[in-house]
Formats: sequence, structure tokens, C-alpha cells
Amino acid sequence: MSGKKEKKEKKEKKRRPKYGMLSCVAYMYKLMWKYEKSLVFTAVGKVPVDLVVSVLALYTPSVILRVLETSDAFSTVALVIIGLVLAGMLSSLASSLIGTKGDFSEMYLTMRMICLLERHMLDRDFELGFSPEVKKLDERAGEATRNNHTRAVHFPMEFSNTISLVLKFVLFGTVLSMLSPWLILLIALCSFANIPLCAWERKRNYETQDKRNAIMKKLNYLAFQVGRQFRYGKDIRLYSLRGYLNALARKLLGECVREKKKVEGRNSVVQFSDFLMVMIRDGLMYAWLISRALAGEVDAARFVLYFTAMTELAEVMGGIRWWWNCICEGALQISDFRECLEMPDRMNRGKGIPLPQGAFPIEFRNVSYRYPEGEKNVLENISFVLKAGEKLALVGTNGAGKTTLIRLICGLLTPTEGEVLIDGHSPREYNRDELYSLFGLVPQDYHLLPHSIAWNVACVDETEEIDREKLNRCLSQAGLEEKIASLPLGADTLLNRQVNPGGIELSGGEAQKLLLARLLYREPKCIILDEPTAALDPIAEDRMYRQYDEITNGATSVFISHRLASTRFCDRIFLLDGARIAETGTHEELMAAGKKYRELFDVQSKYYKAGQTEGADAERKVETL
Repeated sequence: MSGKKEKKEKKEKKRRPKYGMLSCVAYMYKLMWKYEKSLVFTAVGKVPVDLVVSVLALYTPSVILRVLETSDAFSTVALVIIGLVLAGMLSSLASSLIGTKGDFSEMYLTMRMICLLERHMLDRDFELGFSPEVKKLDERAGEATRNNHTRAVHFPMEFSNTISLVLKFVLFGTVLSMLSPWLILLIALCSFANIPLCAWERKRNYETQDKRNAIMKKLNYLAFQVGRQFRYGKDIRLYSLRGYLNALARKLLGECVREKKKVEGRNSVVQFSDFLMVMIRDGLMYAWLISRALAGEVDAARFVLYFTAMTELAEVMGGIRWWWNCICEGALQISDFRECLEMPDRMNRGKGIPLPQGAFPIEFRNVSYRYPEGEKNVLENISFVLKAGEKLALVGTNGAGKTTLIRLICGLLTPTEGEVLIDGHSPREYNRDELYSLFGLVPQDYHLLPHSIAWNVACVDETEEIDREKLNRCLSQAGLEEKIASLPLGADTLLNRQVNPGGIELSGGEAQKLLLARLLYREPKCIILDEPTAALDPIAEDRMYRQYDEITNGATSVFISHRLASTRFCDRIFLLDGARIAETGTHEELMAAGKKYRELFDVQSKYYKAGQTEGADAERKVETL
């Protein structure tokens, strides 16, 4: 198994990155032109301004010296000096303004890239979230907007810096070639000799990124989810888990340090190589210049010119290597970012066939499903027809595949084998968003957004008006009328105190009632209730069961519950066991069969009756007293 995993990882590394350097350059400039045009002009304008600054820095000392040697007029010398200094100051000011403008533009572009990434993750094919490869790609794409040094948003300016440095190299190299053409060759060889070593370092650091991200993810979970979340406080204290959590954190920190040491070790090798090459290069350059000066081949003005060119060239060569590494890493991140955004959606996002106008049948034909990380099928060869307007109950033990079957019904998952038909058509034939509008779900695990109660029910666009009459009717049907009436702002009360100071927190039962109100507001053609009474008290649960017929009137519906007694009002019951539909029929038929369903029902009834008996005994004792 480990051998297969290693081969898979090696294959993944070989195929990355998906996009080349020039393609990433073009992509980022298109992105800047769309969201922040000023950054395009800033990045392009930086090149000539930097070049002007370099020309002035190169020639100003030698020109001043030449004027002092050849002119006796103080006014002439002063004017030349003042003019050159002013030109240098203006050029530096322009460069500084461009840099400041670039920082603000990059900040804005960063936010737009974050929004693009988050919007894509929320909107893409639901099934992709289960893929380990996609999860890794998401983490890498996130680095494109989180890394402070080489994040993708810096890429345009880093590319401009590299272009500027190349032009500076040409400028300074041309000046030094007048001293000796061989000197340029020597400088180039010494400066670029360790580029393969830098490429090796960059590749190895990139390959270990997934491992480092995995470690940091665990550490962040321990620090922010477990350590700082109040809901974990009781368990940690009552079960003395502090020692275990601390030991786990120390272990993860040790792994993180070891990975960091590997990176630092590679960095040290590269830095030492850089230092050695710089010493050789600068030593040879200055020795050559001094020897020519001692031989009388170079006067004072030219000596200053060549010396300035050598000094500037040394910085340019170091800068070229640094910025080249930056844009290479930036290109890798941009490639990840693009690959994440351009991930194909298997669902139809274009024009689809018309939706069914009323209740519709759902058919499973030899459907099997296995999650990307799973070793076996969660569902195996499932076949049935859910008739239009039929009420279906799904029961079974935990892990039997009930939730997976629901996801397949809604089109959130695509079968590994077989097919699911909605009104006789594949889900892919419908427009995806239109298809999802057919379904209304009350999930067991709920998530309410930090917005008003009204918005959480209606789930409308900010520009769309909420139908208040309809909202109030749905809240009343769901049993939230009294709760809403007790709030000063009514349905406009905000949820989530952490995000909205002064907001409220709903109990588990109230939250499930709100989700029911959301379903009623949506008026779906297919209703799915996944343990809708799990957080309700017995009175509210009984009310829910009595409302079930009204809620599902005319709609195809699926009801999931662990409480078998609650399924009596359904037309059919499926018992899922061992990834298959083990039993099917009405409550009476399954009880008469005397198989797994009867066994589960009897177990639940036993405890329920035991509770009733204990209560009755207690009442008799009270009466005796």
C-alpha cells in the first residue's frame, strides 16, 4: 500500500506545475487589467524609472569629477552638480511613489484574489471537497494569497524588478566591456554558477510544502479549535486531557522544527555558495580594475565610472538571482491558483432541460458509490424507484449510507457505478443551480450564518426583497412564532454573538425549527428531512410528526430517522445495512417479516417501555405515600 502511495505522490510531483512562467505572467496581467488597472501601469512604469535612476547613479560621480578636472568656473561646476543631484532626487521620488502605489494596488488585488478563491470553493462541485488531491491543491492555492514573500500578488512587481535588473546588467556590462570584454564573461560565470543549486533548493522546498502544511494544520487545530473553543473545556478538564494534548502539540512542534531545519540546511548551503561566488567575483573585478589603474590605462574619472559600475553590477547580479527565485516561486503559486480556479465542474452550468413542474420520480439504477479516500463502497448496487409524491423513510445503523444516498438524490454526488435519474433524466442534463432549487433539506448538522433570522430563512440575495407575509407564515408553521415575538427586533434579530455584538444564539431545537422554516419558504418539489427531530423536545417532536403530512403535501419526500416509530406515516421504508437495501416495505410489513427492522424496533421499544414502567412505578410510590 505504501509503495502505491509513494508512486502516486511522485506522479503528482512530476505533473506540477501545470502552467509555465510566461503563461503565469500573461494570466496575472489579465487579472490586474480586470480588477486593478493601475497596477499594470505601475509595474510597467517601474522599469524605465529604475533604469533612469541607475543611469544617474552610474554617471553622476564620474561626470562631476570630469567637470571639476576640466572647468575652472565654479558656477558651471555648481550648476552641473545641482542639476545631477536634482535629477537623481526626482527619479528616486518617482521610484518611491511607484513603490507606494504598487503596495496599495497589490493589497486590493490580494483581496480580489482571495474573494475569487473563496467564491470558487463555495460554488464548485460539492464532491470535489472529498478528494485528497483537491484538498492539497486548495492549500497550495491559498498560499498564493497568504505567503508574505513570494505570494502570487507580488509576482507582477517582482517580474518588473527582474526586467529592470536585466536592463541594468546590460547597462553596467556595456560600461565594463570598455575595460575588458572578458571581464563580463567572468562576472556572468561567477554570478550564475549556483543557479542550478538554487533551482534544486526551490524544488525541494516546494515538494515538502504539503508535509509542512499538514503539520501546521494539525497545530492550528489544536491551538484554535481545541485550545480556544469553550465547548471543549469540559472534556479537557473532566477527562484530564491536558497532558495528552500538550504531548501531541510538542510532537507536532518537533516535526515542524525538523522540517524547518531541513529547509534551513538547504538555505545555508545555497547562501554559502553565494558568498563564495561573490568573493571570487568581486575580488577578481576589483583586482583587474586596480591593475589597469596602476598600469596607467585608466584615469581618475574613468576609474570612478568603472568602480561605480562594478559596485552596481555586484548588487544587480545578487538581485537577479533573488528576484528570479521569487518569480519562480510566484509562478508555482499562480499555477496552483489557476489550476484550482479552472478545475472542471462535472455538473452542467449552462443551459439545461426544463425542470419538472410538480412532484417528480427519482430512480436509482444499480448505483454504487465510493468516496475518494474510501477503500470500499458506501453503497452497493442500489436500485429503486421513488414515485412522485411518495413518502420514503430511510432507516439503519450509523454508517449504513443514508446520508450518502441523500447526497446522490440531490445530485451533490455522482455515482461511482450506475446512474441516478431525476424525472427520467440524468442530473447533468439540468442546469446545476436550477436542479438544486428542486430540493429542500433539513440537515442533522446545521450551520446558521451570522445574519438576521429572516435572511437565514429566506436565503435571498441582498438586492432581493423578503416576502414578509410568507416569512411569518413559515416561522409560525415551524413553531418559532413565540420565540420571534419575544425578540425586540423580531425576525430581523441577528444571529452569532461572535460576529454580531448584540446578536443571539439559538438552541439546537430552535435552530432545527429555523431550518424547517427555511425549507417551507423555499417550497421545494422534493423534501428531505435528515433527523429533523434530533434536537427537539418530545412535545415539539410530536408536533413535527403531525405536521409532516402537511409539510410534504404533494411533494416527493425522504425522511431519515433513527427512531423507527416515527416512520409509520411513510408510504415505504428502506432499511440500509451493509451498503445495501436489506429490507423494504411498510412498517407493518417489515414488522411482520420479523427480520432486522423488527429486531431494531423491538430494541428501541424495550428501552422506551422500560422508561414508561419506571415512571409508572414512581407514580404509584408517590400515591402510596
